[in-house]
Amino acid sequence: MPRLFMSNAFFALGKGHRRGPLRFAQGGQHVLVSSPMAIATIWDADILIWAASAMMAARRCGAPVPVALQGTRYEILGFPGRAVSGGYYERLPDGLERLNRTRVVMSQTPWTDEQHGAPWIEDWQIAAGYVQIRLAPWLRDAILAPRAVLALDPAYFTLTSGLERLLYLIARRHAGRQPGGWVFEIAHLHSKTGTTLTLTAFAAFLRRLARNHALPGYRIELSGGNWPERVRIRPVVGAPVDKFVDIPVDKFSPTRLSQQESTPIALENDR
Repeated sequence: MPRLFMSNAFFALGKGHRRGPLRFAQGGQHVLVSSPMAIATIWDADILIWAASAMMAARRCGAPVPVALQGTRYEILGFPGRAVSGGYYERLPDGLERLNRTRVVMSQTPWTDEQHGAPWIEDWQIAAGYVQIRLAPWLRDAILAPRAVLALDPAYFTLTSGLERLLYLIARRHAGRQPGGWVFEIAHLHSKTGTTLTLTAFAAFLRRLARNHALPGYRIELSGGNWPERVRIRPVVGAPVDKFVDIPVDKFSPTRLSQQESTPIALENDR
């Protein structure tokens, strides 16, 4: 997953149809995510992670990175290692269309209603059992930039809460492999997630995560009521935070890489 999209809520966290825009500031830029229909969800983002993996697979093998990525529906939906049911197949076109219709604006000036933005996916089609995806040029450039991509633990794809998924991405991006992890004021972390939970409910949610050790490879520690209350997210001692999901590289058309080896879900430099 590109680091750029792991610090804030670039995607809707619920599986419902969120139509209201997402607005936040990141790295000195104003970010607006909107759509005339439902905004792409954090589960739709799994398609983008597959696409990034396909691009990394081609680059690792020394092949040209294809502009149009192609794979079977099973390869795209099943690559994280999850079981794929008929329901996933039926919902795939909806996810692709949300990614195509969702627009992202990143600018130095505050948002305006006139800003159009760019989609995640420029176009897509499903034919003869294959899915062909062409990422928007800005996203393709973001993925291929040096040191742009971080590996994700396969257990990420088993998380059923959109908020848990985003908190994992934030942990992976900021805490990385640093023994001391990363410390946030809870109010600041709350604002980064864009959650509709109140601050009190969000703090209670974090406490439940801390008790249940719900984030793969990370532990959550709260400051115990000191004001301002803080949360530390640190990697588990002795547990890798960047275990790889293996995907076959010979399936990615149009390059049809011939090597019979596997490549990780993402592979660039890490903390």
